[in-house]
Amino acid sequence: MSDEGQPLKPEHVFKKVAWRNVLAMSESMEHATTWSITGVAAIVALFISNLDSVGKLVSPEGLRWSLICFTASLVLGALSKQCGMAIVKGIAMVEKIEGLLSSEQGRALIIRLSTPLAQLMDEIAEPFWWPLSTIMRKSGRKGITDYLSSDKTLIRLFSIQMLLMNLHGLFAAIGLVVIAAKIVT
Repeated sequence: MSDEGQPLKPEHVFKKVAWRNVLAMSESMEHATTWSITGVAAIVALFISNLDSVGKLVSPEGLRWSLICFTASLVLGALSKQCGMAIVKGIAMVEKIEGLLSSEQGRALIIRLSTPLAQLMDEIAEPFWWPLSTIMRKSGRKGITDYLSSDKTLIRLFSIQMLLMNLHGLFAAIGLVVIAAKIVT
């Protein structure tokens, strides 16, 4: 069932609580990714700084493919980390806005608005450069009719973060397996 255009219901509150608790894992995943990125970067630095020594132990093809896998791992890890940072800051922003809007001061502010909400969302998005301005405008307008749109977006971003984090680990593991498999005897 779509939440769009419906008044706030207890089901919406329950979904929000469940999703926010899932999203709380994002920060831990981001920290874990930081450590694994550091480890992969250390392995790459060790290989590159000792290329002559490593070249005697690992075939050139194995060394090349392991470095390709480690590089892919680093890129995917960096993207995963950025998703995690966006989620943490997104949750903080949403909670801050919800805190303001649920306060007496916030309700009074909403009542005194003279600009239609759709126009206000356009004005908020205006100073951002494209494509961010388009994304901001669409998400702001969606938020007018769907109270859970921000949480849904953050859940989608969390899913991307998890995928990227797992691919990051997979490519690092493949890089290590390639090295082990290509050791010359």
